[in-house]
Amino acid sequence: MTVPEPISVTRFRQYLKINTMHPEPDYYKCAEFLVDQAKEIGLESSIVECVKGKPIVIMKLLGTEPTEKALMLSSHVDVVPIFEDQWTHPPFAADRVETEDGDFKIFARGAQDMKNQGSMYLEAIRKIVSSGKKLKRNVILAFCPDEEIGSVDGAKMFVETPEFADLNIGFDIDESASIPAKISGVIYAERANGQVTFTANGNTGHGSQFIQGTAIEKMLPVINYMMNLRAECKAKYDSVDPRYRLIKSGDSTTINLTQVEGGTQPNVVPAFYSVTFDIRVTPHEDINEFRKKITDMATSFGVETRFHRPDEFSSLTKIDKSNVFIGTFYKSLEKQQINYIDIVFPANTDARYIRTKGIPAFGFNPMQGTPVLAHDFDEFVFESEFLKGIDVYATLIQDLADC
Repeated sequence: MTVPEPISVTRFRQYLKINTMHPEPDYYKCAEFLVDQAKEIGLESSIVECVKGKPIVIMKLLGTEPTEKALMLSSHVDVVPIFEDQWTHPPFAADRVETEDGDFKIFARGAQDMKNQGSMYLEAIRKIVSSGKKLKRNVILAFCPDEEIGSVDGAKMFVETPEFADLNIGFDIDESASIPAKISGVIYAERANGQVTFTANGNTGHGSQFIQGTAIEKMLPVINYMMNLRAECKAKYDSVDPRYRLIKSGDSTTINLTQVEGGTQPNVVPAFYSVTFDIRVTPHEDINEFRKKITDMATSFGVETRFHRPDEFSSLTKIDKSNVFIGTFYKSLEKQQINYIDIVFPANTDARYIRTKGIPAFGFNPMQGTPVLAHDFDEFVFESEFLKGIDVYATLIQDLADC
């Protein structure tokens, strides 16, 4: 017997079918869909366009005491590129496939990152509005572009606008990854982006000679230093209990050599060499001290240093339960008997820009027992976890908006 599809799942699948994949995301079609959802639910909506072609959709559920600090629910609408030949389901078809145990899997790019969370927000708000319950604080939903490419034209610019200031945000919930175990991650901090390119210039000439002072001679000790530093960081990561290694990975700094450039042909000693390392610095380490350490090292070998995001910072919300929002957040999870663990996110989310305004921000996703497939092939979520997540958010939103 075919199980009828819940209308909330139908709307979720409609959202997933909108292709917001880089490099040409259909942001306007997505914005139109979201504004229509706001109208259906009965929410105020507006669009802030910091950069032409990149709309930010804002929705507002008015509270009975609108001058109080508001609750914000953040999500991004863009998704990363796909290798379609590696998928067994079309990545923008949002196929609903029954499992052997009677559940369903929803396959699509963005099913885990981050359209699932945006959809759960909307459905939770729809449920609250339908119940007739009035909340004390305003609840704001923000759907931003470009998170997957650094948010430069999205959340980073949005938080500097008067429109953002007027929202009077007191607490933000942003994204968190699905976890294979029956536990949810509460993201209170993120690693900082420390990506760096080292460039060495040296003497050139015919490859048959023993030329001194070459670019590669200068670069090799830099590479060796960075790879030794990587080994130290990996040893710290390997010391963590394997059961928690994945979700605690943000406590360690990661270093990976990702690009090597130089040379024109085999018989010419290159005049320059450059290498790039992808580095994610844990907030347990001072990012400025880290940058200085490797800059001083490179300088000692005559190598130039360029950080890709020199203004990147450590992003952390102190877990202070005396804060009314933070205390209420944890009480709500405990009331709902949700197992959780506080984690440092290994990558970046838009929450880091919210935190620059002194606003506490946590990443949280109630879906559990789901393989980590964000950015992977055949990305999917379990329908049962999606439906459960709606109820969890509905309770959490009410608790936070009434605290």
